Amino acid sequence: MWLISKILLIILIWPSMLYANEKAIIISGFDDVLRQAENTGLVKSAVKILEKDKTFAGMPELYSVISKEESAPHFYLVSAISSWFEKRISGFLKVSGYPESHRYLRNWLTEWSIEDFKISRIQKIIEEHPQRKFIVIFDNSDPSIQMATILHEKFGDKIQAVYLREVVKKEIPSVAIPFFTAFDIAMNEFTFGRMTAEEVQQVGQAIVKETHAEQIIPSYALCPSEIRCNGSSTEIVSVCQDVQKHLQFVCAQR
Repeated sequence: MWLISKILLIILIWPSMLYANEKAIIISGFDDVLRQAENTGLVKSAVKILEKDKTFAGMPELYSVISKEESAPHFYLVSAISSWFEKRISGFLKVSGYPESHRYLRNWLTEWSIEDFKISRIQKIIEEHPQRKFIVIFDNSDPSIQMATILHEKFGDKIQAVYLREVVKKEIPSVAIPFFTAFDIAMNEFTFGRMTAEEVQQVGQAIVKETHAEQIIPSYALCPSEIRCNGSSTEIVSVCQDVQKHLQFVCAQR
């Protein structure tokens, strides 16, 4: 009887044991998250889409270390950009060094509501992984800010963090965490024990080694007023200081 009870207990708790140490699954936006889009106005974004696509230093490394133990797809991309751009987006992600993704792009002819489109796709992703937690990474456009609040209300227990890139100065709801670079996310994930010091260093070094300022913080985006390394773990304080100096140099060129 004791043996049967023990077996039943193991069966009941095995799923939670299996997923306990797994990193969260990334649900990501595209424009001004992975690709520089300058979505600060229709004209500017239209001009940007005619230029060669650029990513942000450290983002491919961030996505790779968070999703390295995932079987394909390694992360989910949910974007209101037209599905007509699927081939271009796929090629850009591959060239930029991002891990394999599953992409949900909007059909502009039938899916008119950006909010409904994103909520339905994110809900589908979450329902397909009932045992998992998620990290959401978007820009700080008005729709993304609204989405952060909606996601917290609908899926709060499933989402570890919602990160919004500070492209322009806006009020961010308390349920979201603003970021300027991939290193901000890495530092926060390290603080919560979801990334190792080695992984944080990998992301930080990718930023420090980038020689093109536009790849770090593009000229149309906000620069951080400060990067605080005080109180950082001794394991990552050195790379934090290196990133701090590099960003100060980049922003001083403005």
